[in-house]
Amino acid sequence: MKKRVLKGILTIMVFAFAAAEVSAQVAVKKQEPSNTYVYLILAALLFTLAVLFASIMIFESGERKARQAAGLLPTEKELLMTDHNYDGIMELDNPPPAWFQFLFYFTIAFAVIYMVNYHVLTKQNSSADEYLQEMSVANTQREELVKTGALINENNVVALTDQADLDKGKEIYTANCVSCHNVDGGGGVGPNFTDDNWIHGGGIVNIFKTVKYGVPAKGMITWQTQLNPKQIQQVSSYVLTFKGKTPAAPKAPEGPVWVDTTAVPKDTLKK
Repeated sequence: MKKRVLKGILTIMVFAFAAAEVSAQVAVKKQEPSNTYVYLILAALLFTLAVLFASIMIFESGERKARQAAGLLPTEKELLMTDHNYDGIMELDNPPPAWFQFLFYFTIAFAVIYMVNYHVLTKQNSSADEYLQEMSVANTQREELVKTGALINENNVVALTDQADLDKGKEIYTANCVSCHNVDGGGGVGPNFTDDNWIHGGGIVNIFKTVKYGVPAKGMITWQTQLNPKQIQQVSSYVLTFKGKTPAAPKAPEGPVWVDTTAVPKDTLKK
């Protein structure tokens, strides 16, 4: 009974110490505790718990040795738990070894420190906090990828109509495409962009694929190694603006007339 009372008093003192420290920090200073202060609290708590458990084990070990020397240890018959009798097999009420008790007390100390650190002081991120932080980082990275066009490909590319994008496309076209297709898109070594005929298909998707992968057999390099997807989309959209214009020296049409099968047909019955 005395041992149980001692354990209870010491445990209450430990919890009271921790609660008092945390309450004083939050209520009086009205600010988040510093890392140094938090670690001092945790170190003091761990030391107190370690002293508590060591004292209990030393006390119990000394008491057991004293009883053993005095011949007061219970006999096997006295240790039998008569209410635990199953098929003639009876259980002995032996105390666990000291190392097992120490391990058990250590888990209690760890749980207390973990609870104070994560749920009272909240100095460390919980699993939910870490998840939200990682999602925030992932969303930021995704936005950067969208801005650079890294997620654009021939399966989701759309024609750009914003003037700023078309101006960027013009810059890329002037720097890389004029030598083969002429400044006005009339063609030279490469085909004419102003007519309805396309060798590899018209429309943003086909042009994007042609620019991206190139036509090595006819001398057009693959531009995906020099331009990012956003730039390929911009220059492909600019190429579309040549349709219907009159170049100075247009090249003869090449390839079949391309019809956009994805376009919504007009209702010719309406007047």
